[in-house]
Amino acid sequence: MAQLVTCGRVATLFTSLCSVYSLSLAAQQRDTTAHPVDSLRVYTLPPAVVSVTRANPPINRIPQAVQLLEKSEISQARPTWGLDEALVTVPGVYAANRYNFSLDQRISIRGFGARSAFAVRGIKVLVDGIPQTLPDGQGQLTNLELGAADRIEILRGSASALFGNASGGVISIWTDPTAPRTVRQDVRVLFGTFDRDLNRNWTKWQSSTAFRVGSGSGLVTISRLDYTGQRQHSDADFRNLNSRWHFPLANGWSLAATADVGWDPRADNPGALTAAEMGRNPDSAAAINITRVAGKDVTQGQGGVTVRRQFEGGGEASLTVFGITRSLKNPTTFAYIDLDRLAYGARASVSRPLPLGHLEHRLTAGIDFQRQRDDRHNFGNNAGQPDTVRSLDQLERVTEVGPFVQSALRVTPHVSLTGGLRYDWVSFRADDRLVTPTNPDDSGERLMRALSGSVGVAVTPSDALTVYGNVGTSFETPTTTELTNRPNSAGGFNPTLQPQKATNYEIGVRGDLVGRLNYSLALFHADVRDELIGYAYPPPTAPGRVFFQNAGRSRHRGVELGTALEVTSGLNLTTTWTYSDFRYTSYTTGTQVLDGRPLPGIPQHWLHFLLQARPKFARGAWLEVEETHSSGYVVNDTLNTATSPWWTTNVRVGWDGTLGSLRLRPFVGFNNVWNRFYVASVVINAANGRYYEPAPGRNMYVGFSLGAGE
Repeated sequence: MAQLVTCGRVATLFTSLCSVYSLSLAAQQRDTTAHPVDSLRVYTLPPAVVSVTRANPPINRIPQAVQLLEKSEISQARPTWGLDEALVTVPGVYAANRYNFSLDQRISIRGFGARSAFAVRGIKVLVDGIPQTLPDGQGQLTNLELGAADRIEILRGSASALFGNASGGVISIWTDPTAPRTVRQDVRVLFGTFDRDLNRNWTKWQSSTAFRVGSGSGLVTISRLDYTGQRQHSDADFRNLNSRWHFPLANGWSLAATADVGWDPRADNPGALTAAEMGRNPDSAAAINITRVAGKDVTQGQGGVTVRRQFEGGGEASLTVFGITRSLKNPTTFAYIDLDRLAYGARASVSRPLPLGHLEHRLTAGIDFQRQRDDRHNFGNNAGQPDTVRSLDQLERVTEVGPFVQSALRVTPHVSLTGGLRYDWVSFRADDRLVTPTNPDDSGERLMRALSGSVGVAVTPSDALTVYGNVGTSFETPTTTELTNRPNSAGGFNPTLQPQKATNYEIGVRGDLVGRLNYSLALFHADVRDELIGYAYPPPTAPGRVFFQNAGRSRHRGVELGTALEVTSGLNLTTTWTYSDFRYTSYTTGTQVLDGRPLPGIPQHWLHFLLQARPKFARGAWLEVEETHSSGYVVNDTLNTATSPWWTTNVRVGWDGTLGSLRLRPFVGFNNVWNRFYVASVVINAANGRYYEPAPGRNMYVGFSLGAGE
């Protein structure tokens, strides 16, 4: 009955949105291709470039919330430390920067992925078509150099019918595929500091070289970040080598290849603070993190090859094979983790136009295969070095197979219907190698399966307006780390932890008014079963360790609004607002009934303004003022402990011009201009009240980019 009521509400909202049809006809909007600046101008790309739907339809026929970020929005005068810098302008996406390079950022879409203790959960991440998300649902960004990204495509909402093990959506990152006429060289250098005495500094440099290789092209990028953060014990040293290759072949065939190496010899972990510690000194680190030298040392290599065939009658076929190798040395507060990983896989798909009578129709079918092999050893941590006592020694294997099919039917010239179906088979196996007379063999297997589907309709009364709605199901498995973190410290996998499943509803509208106001609005509702939640086992068996359990049922619903307004020539205002109402609907833990409580870790209101000024009289000079607001939120399932709301202001100033034959772009940036104190991220349900990960105070950086060649 509740589901029928929800469907009725969705239908009512969808009918209301369709009323904007008449507004569109009266406005007589013009094509937005003449305005390629703003991130919300979703009609600026040729249809074949948008990849997150796996079928490449015209973007105005996509019945989902899809958005594009261009290069200027990703890296112009930004530090390019992490995805939060670019994703802040995308409604529905919350990227909490921990300022802790040992744990990565806590990225969530519509609340999915917020539980992440490290890396990325619940979201499928791809770089140049190569999955960065492993078959167990864990995403690693070690090989990502954000400064080299040419565009980012974001699909918000149910993505399991397309990509399998992903509840929240897809983030697809692409580098520049164009071949230069000769050699194109770009260098980018930045220096920043957190204090006026220049004791806590960071530097980053990046060199990108694009060149022709016969009829094809190559792109090689080298970069390094040397970071000393404002907090104690937060140093990092990240080094990356990325290469991209593209070769057109005969008769519509092409080949693309990637080869990446990431070497992060240092990423200290300052840990989270208690309220008392944060009040005394927000720049401090947890004492146990210092004494146990918590952090990580990672080396990761990755490569992939894609062969693509364009058919003369329309459509295409592609085959991608890829592999990842990763070596992790990870001293934590509870153990020294030594992990060697090998992962590989293949993705194949075919998309062809198959008319149904006189109706335009496209059918896409394919299969994904991924395999993951983790050789895991946990030892005691002796001041950052492993001792001789093994607490865990096991070989973990995960295999995912996912065939899928998608049908896109153009019912009328202005109405498109899209449906998809996918079956996922995810097998987990652990071979326990730490077996003694007092420690039994905990080897075992877990098999998690799901059939995911989606159906959506897009109504396009004009090229400048799309009204859409969709319903879909999604699922998300626990990762191997979440399965192996057992409160009783046994080996093997947690036998009670189940995958998270959801039914998702969405309606939305996006378009352009008279070429000056670009907008998108989406309303979503998700009924979630067995939500995966992190918690600290009381009393904690290991300090700082997070375990996981399923949380009955919950509800995610909210509103996402994005606008890009050309106030006047040379002055643009981008506004992003996300309202999130995420609550448990049926969840009892111990003796506490949590029905109606908000989910921890996600602000109810997330608001962002970006004012961009580039007046003609300034002769290439420009100014950006960025204002971000977060409401407070609870940090624990059962306690009323909450963060405070905050505002922060960033300012960037620069100049784009030439110096002889060179392209020169100097810039300066000021973050947290008013030196506001706020909590940037939290550890949800942490042990001993260690929830808080504070943001830096006022800080600044200077930099420039220099380019030559075409």
